[in-house]
Amino acid sequence: MSSKTFEIGDETDQALTTTLVHEMFLCKASFEEYAKLAQMNIMGYKGKELKVRCHDAYARFLTHLYEFYVGCIQRDRRSLASVDNKLIDRMLTGEVRKLLRHREEAILNGTAPSWENHISVYQVEVPESFGEQFRKIRNRTAHASVKRSVPGDEITLAGFYSSYHKFVYLLFYHGQWLWTVSDIEAHNWRAIEDFDLAVRSREAFNDPA
Repeated sequence: MSSKTFEIGDETDQALTTTLVHEMFLCKASFEEYAKLAQMNIMGYKGKELKVRCHDAYARFLTHLYEFYVGCIQRDRRSLASVDNKLIDRMLTGEVRKLLRHREEAILNGTAPSWENHISVYQVEVPESFGEQFRKIRNRTAHASVKRSVPGDEITLAGFYSSYHKFVYLLFYHGQWLWTVSDIEAHNWRAIEDFDLAVRSREAFNDPA
């Protein structure tokens, strides 16, 4: 797996696929945690600990979602080489536009599910800046950046949520629909599942030393 290029189905692709499934698993877990905390906040709980935890859960959700799509771009390109940030920006913006268009077309041709939103929900413009802002907010919340607490003239996480949540949720919904594992226990997680403290504890207990 030393080469950066690969083919669909080979060892490198299988390893990347496992990583993508794991990213989506973590993304979904973070979103569910955020949704639980957000509901408490909406119901009137306004303690600082709750707000900080809600901020953290949503930030982790964005980080895992962003990394998931970067991995998908690498898989489409059949290469593990780093992808230019500007290209990622454009592809994320383009992906949201495509998903909105598909939702609108499904409603118009009668193939949308009965619970689908009104068509006006999807007849919106996706700002050219979406992909860039997604990348920047991910960087500020994933790294120890002072802009996380004092963003200056850049967008806050709250501001990002207000302006772009409908777009990231669309990316999340589409991704988790395709990449969620139906049976976690049966799935081969490779080295990820080797992190088993129960096994290590038994080994330590039986160690004659």
